Amino acid sequence: MDGERIKVLLVEDDGDSRELLAELLEDDFEVTTASDGEAGLRAFEDTHPDVVVTDESLPGMNGTALAQQVKEREPNARVVLVSGYAQVEGADYCDAVLRKPIDVERLSRMVGELGDAARH
Repeated sequence: MDGERIKVLLVEDDGDSRELLAELLEDDFEVTTASDGEAGLRAFEDTHPDVVVTDESLPGMNGTALAQQVKEREPNARVVLVSGYAQVEGADYCDAVLRKPIDVERLSRMVGELGDAARH
């Protein structure tokens, strides 16, 4: 049954936020985490998730640059960008943009829908 769970990669540099979000998403999804864009890209290549949830403001490679790399490697993968800004340059590489503070129920619903779409 675990093989059917949607695989999610959560990329967030704030450790507390990353742990909390991962814990909340793990009820419904198989979750892998990374603390920055470069680690996120390596984790993406290792785990081949259906959905990447990434913060925009990351050290090194930001979320939109990560989204671009993800889409180049796997066009069917879905990306949710999380940002405190209303407009984010480069967000066209993302399938959805969520404003902070994050509504966890909305994020979970979105991940489920995008994960299903990524598999079809």
